[in-house]
Amino acid sequence: MKQKLGLLLLLATSALLLAAKVLVVKVMRSNLLAKPDFLSASLAPMQKGAKLELIEMQGNWYLVRNAVGLKGYVHQTAVAESKTNLSGIIPGKKGASEEELALAAKGFNEGNEKKLRGSKGYNFADVDWVMDWNIANTVLAAFIREGKLK
Repeated sequence: MKQKLGLLLLLATSALLLAAKVLVVKVMRSNLLAKPDFLSASLAPMQKGAKLELIEMQGNWYLVRNAVGLKGYVHQTAVAESKTNLSGIIPGKKGASEEELALAAKGFNEGNEKKLRGSKGYNFADVDWVMDWNIANTVLAAFIREGKLK
């Protein structure tokens, strides 16, 4: 009887774990936040492709758990639901290259970037410099408060 109960408990726990929704970070970088607010303190940085376990939905915010077990909030625009497919077994190129992703993050595709790189007045080093900025939410919140921005 104890063995059957233990097996049933194990199966129920496994089913719950398998039913958990997995989200994947779809932006180049984001932060796991302490509260459902863009200016909340950052608990941990997140990179594109990081997997998160969905715990609860709160409007446009998700309470999630990251790979090391840290709980925090992420906005729905920064993540996508992980979908399993069989494309991994099909030979050939899949998805976008790292270069294509970098161009898309800057708002370009290969064709219009080639055209613009030949033009005068565009400084792509400056775009790369801005893309490398990482301003803490607390610093940004202070800037907004001090500047009385809304």
